[in-house]
Amino acid sequence: MNEHFCIDISMTLGEAIQSLRISDDDMTNTMVEISQAFEQHDAVHLLFNCGTSMQDEIAAHIWMVFATTVNISEMHRAVSNQEHRNVLASIGHPKLIGIWLLCLPRIISIIFKSLRMKKRLALDELSQLKGQSIIEIRQEHGIIL
Repeated sequence: MNEHFCIDISMTLGEAIQSLRISDDDMTNTMVEISQAFEQHDAVHLLFNCGTSMQDEIAAHIWMVFATTVNISEMHRAVSNQEHRNVLASIGHPKLIGIWLLCLPRIISIIFKSLRMKKRLALDELSQLKGQSIIEIRQEHGIIL
C-alpha cells in the first residue's frame, strides 16, 4: 500500500510539517515536543513525497542518505526510539529483509534521482527552508519524484 500525503505543494515546508503533525493520529506523548531530528525526517517525507507505509519509510531513509546533507548518526536519532524498535520487532527480520528486497528497484531509482539533483538538501538549515514553499524547494534543488 502506498499511502502518500495529500499536501498542497504551494504550502511552505513549515506549514506542511505543522499540518502533518496535526493529522498524525499515531503521535505519542513522548513525540509531542518536536525535535530537530523528527522535523528533518518529516521534511524528507514531505519534500520527496513519501507516505507512511514500510516501503515509503525505506524510501525516505534512502532519500535522506543520498539527497540531503544529514549524516547517518543524525538520521539515526530520528529512528532510534523504543516505539520505532517495537514496530520493527513486530514485523520481524525475515519480513523486513523481504520488503527491502522488493524495494530494490525503487531504491536504485532514488539513488539515481538524488545524484541528478542540482544540490543536496541542507536539512541543518531547516528553519530557513520552512519559509519556502515545497514546490520552490523542489525546483531549487532539482528534486524529481
